[in-house]
Amino acid sequence: MLVEVIGSWAGSAMAVIALIAFFVRPVVATFNRMSDTLAEVNISLGMLDKDLEIAESERGSLREELKKHEKRLDEHGDMIIAHDERIKTLFNERG
Repeated sequence: MLVEVIGSWAGSAMAVIALIAFFVRPVVATFNRMSDTLAEVNISLGMLDKDLEIAESERGSLREELKKHEKRLDEHGDMIIAHDERIKTLFNERG
């Protein structure tokens, strides 16, 4: 009778170990792979974030450069208007 009790306990223990080996281990392995993948994604996102920061600073310098060019274009436009007025005045004085 003692042998039967020990045998049933041993059978139960083997069943639990088999369940752990069959069901739990693959789930844990899957979670480990997912964790590794998420770590890689996190690294990629960090690199993309740095790239976006660099791009933003470059856009800022481009905006400043565009402002300079717009100012120069405005100055040249004013100069053209002034020259047109001078030409009109010269033609009016001759005519």
